[in-house]
Amino acid sequence: MKTGVQLYSLRNYIKDNGLESALKIIADAGFDGVEFAGFYDKTADEIKSLLDKYSLTAFSAHIGTEKMQAELPTALQLGISNIVVPWKALDNAAEFDKAVAELPRIAAELREQGVALGYHNHAHEFKDGADKVTELAARVDGLMLEPDVFWLAVAGVDACEFIQKHSDKITLVHIKELGENFEAVNPVAGEGRARLKDVLEKCKQIGAEWAVLEIEKTDLPIADYLKRCCAFMREYA
Repeated sequence: MKTGVQLYSLRNYIKDNGLESALKIIADAGFDGVEFAGFYDKTADEIKSLLDKYSLTAFSAHIGTEKMQAELPTALQLGISNIVVPWKALDNAAEFDKAVAELPRIAAELREQGVALGYHNHAHEFKDGADKVTELAARVDGLMLEPDVFWLAVAGVDACEFIQKHSDKITLVHIKELGENFEAVNPVAGEGRARLKDVLEKCKQIGAEWAVLEIEKTDLPIADYLKRCCAFMREYA
């Protein structure tokens, strides 16, 4: 598997230091690519130039359905092949029905352009023993899934079982370490409670393409955290 970073992880760093500095420390840490969460008021050409400079691949972008019209053109110009919906209130019946109504059209339009539509879970989709992610995938033809193993652990869902269950729908997996609880800082990958070694081995087994580091918060210098996580991910991915 290749290793990437969801740029949401460096949102504060980018705000203070700029996108180029973030891409540099990601590349220096040893990652292969990045997953976008917004495009930082830059054109596709400007972003391409920076990605080329640091030998990084833009393999995915998180785009909410409400931002799809505005952000999709940039993603397509960058050659991004995965568009992932980062969040939906699927635990709300009306919002679930709305997603079922709108996502098939978006998925079909993206498919015509050679791009896959995915969905990224949190914990709320599994509230009270439900599994709204599986329900959504069954209702939206061609929908891919990007499991976030941190939120699966928070929800009490076995990530390896979930990944195996949906092996034909998974090419991207969010690697995020769980500390004492979901509000705690994220430990370095491999040093927490999310069973990331097992997760990465399962991802390799099903043929997933990208292990994607995501960080909610860390108390370590970000460049050091990235290096340590990348070393762990490369060992097991």
